[in-house]
Amino acid sequence: MSTLPARMLTVFLVLMGATATLPAQETFVEQVNLDPLSDLAVHTGGRLNSLGSYANSHMQQVSGPRSIGGRSQLFSYFDMMFRPEVYEDADVIYVKNKLVRRSIIETLNRDPAAAARIENFTPRMAAFEKTGLTSAQILVDPALIQVLGRLKADLVRTNKAVNTLENATIAMKPAVLLDRLRVLPPAGESLDEPWSSMNNVMLLPSQSDPEQLLAQPTISSLDPARQQQLAEQWQALYQSWVSGDSEGVNRSIAYLTQVIPEMNPVVYPSENRLSWESWYFRNHQLTRVWLVYMLSVILLLLGLVYQWKWARWSGMGVFLIALALQTFGVGLRWYISGRWPNANMYEAVTTAAWFGSVMAVVFELLVRRTAMRSIFALAAGTASMFALMAAYYLPAYLNPNIENMMPVLHDIWLYIHTNVIIFSYCLIFMAAVSSALYIVNRMLGGAPAYARVGGAGSIVLGRGAGAVTSGGAGTAAGKPSHRRARLGEVLDGVTMLLMELSFVLLWAGIVMGAIWADHSWGRPWGWDPKEVFALETFIVFAVLVHVRLKVHDKGLWTAWLAVLGAAVMLFNWIVINFVISGLHSYA
Repeated sequence: MSTLPARMLTVFLVLMGATATLPAQETFVEQVNLDPLSDLAVHTGGRLNSLGSYANSHMQQVSGPRSIGGRSQLFSYFDMMFRPEVYEDADVIYVKNKLVRRSIIETLNRDPAAAARIENFTPRMAAFEKTGLTSAQILVDPALIQVLGRLKADLVRTNKAVNTLENATIAMKPAVLLDRLRVLPPAGESLDEPWSSMNNVMLLPSQSDPEQLLAQPTISSLDPARQQQLAEQWQALYQSWVSGDSEGVNRSIAYLTQVIPEMNPVVYPSENRLSWESWYFRNHQLTRVWLVYMLSVILLLLGLVYQWKWARWSGMGVFLIALALQTFGVGLRWYISGRWPNANMYEAVTTAAWFGSVMAVVFELLVRRTAMRSIFALAAGTASMFALMAAYYLPAYLNPNIENMMPVLHDIWLYIHTNVIIFSYCLIFMAAVSSALYIVNRMLGGAPAYARVGGAGSIVLGRGAGAVTSGGAGTAAGKPSHRRARLGEVLDGVTMLLMELSFVLLWAGIVMGAIWADHSWGRPWGWDPKEVFALETFIVFAVLVHVRLKVHDKGLWTAWLAVLGAAVMLFNWIVINFVISGLHSYA
């Protein structure tokens, strides 16, 4: 492996002699069929991915959430490997950290020589500031050497971001792209044996005559004739790609995708799993279901505000359709990864939303004959809508790629502590939704009502609405404002029911986390930022429970404290995870 970069560089320097810019490039992109290739298995990071999902994961190291030229990540992977000269000064490297991005732009703007060296300097800097995309050639500009060194030395704010840029420039090198293309299964029946890359079978130039391509030693899982055919087809794929011959590319892909799985069917993953994995990533991990949830939220709001039965029933129907699609997405990810999806931030957010929606169905069955019906679905639909929307629009923060779990996570407590905590978080957000509706109702003139029985007792009560609690609530004629008071009581009852359940789950989750911490790290509590703010979230709800017993306007106090608790929870989940470094964070 130590001589791999030099060997690959020699190969590409020889082969690039015939390389030219693709004629009718967009036509070539449209005519090349990479779907069969995306269903090949590739061994990476200790697991078998589909090549389509692997390309998505690898290219995210380079271009982040951006696609290059609107093309698929798999196309960009092969194009970058076969035509590296096209990408030498192409703006394809994503700079996520805005402080690093701003420092690069300001440094280059202050240096007239740098502006002269960089082609189309002004528009490219404007585009860089907006999209975060720059080129490898710009990143090695002499004007940036000192500033990038200074940013790398800042271990707290920018060291990780600069390291990411360095890794991106390495990840886009053709030698690296080729070496990581480990698609050739080993001989035997062991699943632990390493797979071989295409660079182990490709034809290499002769030392005496660089224009003469020679076969490499035969690998164990292939006979010499089959290896020679694979090498020739790989060479044909390369030559067809750089010459813009889409038919030749498709022929070579058809051959490779037929022969490679037959090399060792015993260890090769099922075609069904690989195709589903590729389909899952081609369809954005089904995160666009947020649109279906949004429709259900609109209909359920209409049903709540205007008491339209058709809107309420339609909203419930759309909500159940959205939940079915979301359940399919969670189940498919479980099937693809071989584990319950709760091992990273993306999975925690999307699975928490799914927990909330499932629980909403249980609540709706319990309160179907009370005035609280459809409000749980409204709250859960809002939570799932925002969760899936974040997953769809913020892949740079919520990385959807499926990877192996860290060793410390291989513990039964992952499935107990983590699930309980994220479930409580979703219920907290749902309570904030019903609380926000209560606050809006009060701002629009609603009576200061609250659920007398409250929380779980509201279900026992059976009707979810009682008398107006404040003598000051009524109409001008002195009669109680039953409709507004009823809505306030109902919303307060929903909030209390969600708060009671989340309060218990959050406390249980914190205790379970302490047990897991003692098991993994040798101490139950270490004042890690995540631990501290999980405790603070619990304290907010402990205050809520006790304040409600003493204050006069119980409904309004409960609503505002529930919103505050949700804000603390979101701060814990977002800022602590992504900004403040700690044992639980991604900063």
